[in-house]
Amino acid sequence: MDTNAPFDTAARWIAANEELIAGLTDRIYDLAEPGFCEEESAEALCRLLAENGFSIERGVAGLPTAFVARWGSGRPVIGLTCEYDATPGERQGPVPYPEAARDRHSGFTDLHNGIGVASAAAAVAIAEAVAAAGIDGSVVVFGTPVEKLCVGKPFMARAGCFEGLDAVIAWHPRPYTTVEFDLGPGMQQGEIFDFYGKSAYSARPWTGINALDAATLMNVIMQFMREHLPRDDRATITEMVTRGGEHLTSIPGHAQIWFIHRATTREGIARTSAVLSRAAEAACVAIGTTFKRRIISATRPWLPNHKLAELCFRNLQRAGAPKFSQEAKAFANKVLENLGREPDPAPYDEDLTDIRAGITRDFAGGADDVNEFCWHAPTARIYVAHGLRTTHIPNWARAAFCRGVTAHPTVIAAARAVAFSALDLMTDPQALAEATEEWKQRAEAGGWPGPYIPEDTRPPLDDESIPAYAREHLLRRLLRERT
Repeated sequence: MDTNAPFDTAARWIAANEELIAGLTDRIYDLAEPGFCEEESAEALCRLLAENGFSIERGVAGLPTAFVARWGSGRPVIGLTCEYDATPGERQGPVPYPEAARDRHSGFTDLHNGIGVASAAAAVAIAEAVAAAGIDGSVVVFGTPVEKLCVGKPFMARAGCFEGLDAVIAWHPRPYTTVEFDLGPGMQQGEIFDFYGKSAYSARPWTGINALDAATLMNVIMQFMREHLPRDDRATITEMVTRGGEHLTSIPGHAQIWFIHRATTREGIARTSAVLSRAAEAACVAIGTTFKRRIISATRPWLPNHKLAELCFRNLQRAGAPKFSQEAKAFANKVLENLGREPDPAPYDEDLTDIRAGITRDFAGGADDVNEFCWHAPTARIYVAHGLRTTHIPNWARAAFCRGVTAHPTVIAAARAVAFSALDLMTDPQALAEATEEWKQRAEAGGWPGPYIPEDTRPPLDDESIPAYAREHLLRRLLRERT
């Protein structure tokens, strides 16, 4: 067998289907479905995979918008991952100036509309190449929703969806093109605090117990505690009041606040969680309410795999960094102008960055549920350039690049890199064996932790827990369907 033949077959399929890949990227952008609501986005990816011979299992792990798609037989079994959730409140359109589009209620700042598309396209290209060359192996595509809250992958891991994999290839947009070598995403835990008081007519508030006061007081306490969060673990915390009452004629008997906290270690997560619980208890003592605490997401640590990262980087060199048109560069300079910055003849990073350069430390402190794969199989994450070379720009400027000619080259380059990396693993048993041995050693040293979400925890989809943005999105969809 010509050793280059599988790669050439995959590259030809991707090149022949660039218009399809671009169109699907834009379609999911236009849908802009937030986490828990990605029905049409998930179905669009499932349709592409099913039309190319993949079997599809929908609604896995108690998540209606999660799926698992399989093709092939035998080993190795290579996993790919799709994300497709939009971010609530990001209303920026694909224009080079800040604009809150009136018809958008969610949007994309980091090309989630393209992550799933590139992985699904890579999977089809892999299947084409494997079938043509008669290679043994299987590809499994995981549709992992609600990444912004780190919900999808932990619940799928706990449900056993990731068992039996030999390796996982993931990817994500960044301002540069490389492969994560060491640092990886941090850990994250999401918690809901429900406060219960006694509803009463607002003209006689003294006859009730205001649950919103307790939630507010907890939040105030946490403002005073931020300086005491564990700095060594880069602990950070953000919050959102998701329920504060239903109408103004009554004081609320139920209020709810969500917290997301991040850290680089499990110990840092545990310490921050303990601070949250103490703050809730103190607020309840002061106001006279009770509270219920629930963990809704929890991710494990990142587990590096140098052998697999090096293999992916070689295939990233084979695939090439994305190249952007003059139209895309003119758009970028319009964005720079509206940011009050100087024009740049090369606004995008169109080169590769060595995996040992340490550039990924620019994003230290972030968290991602891709970590869940690491404890089931050797995992690598490829980064592909998207948006301006510079970091630390406002969300509208990041979102401006997520549709059209500024987005398509990233998605297509990512599809090539993911497909080539998977095919390399399928055709090089020695490379896979080395990655597997490293993974076993690191996982054993890390204690082989199971999923951190409690066994009795369910996805926050019940009437009391589902985020307000999700209820609003589903209501708008229902009204559109009725009209």
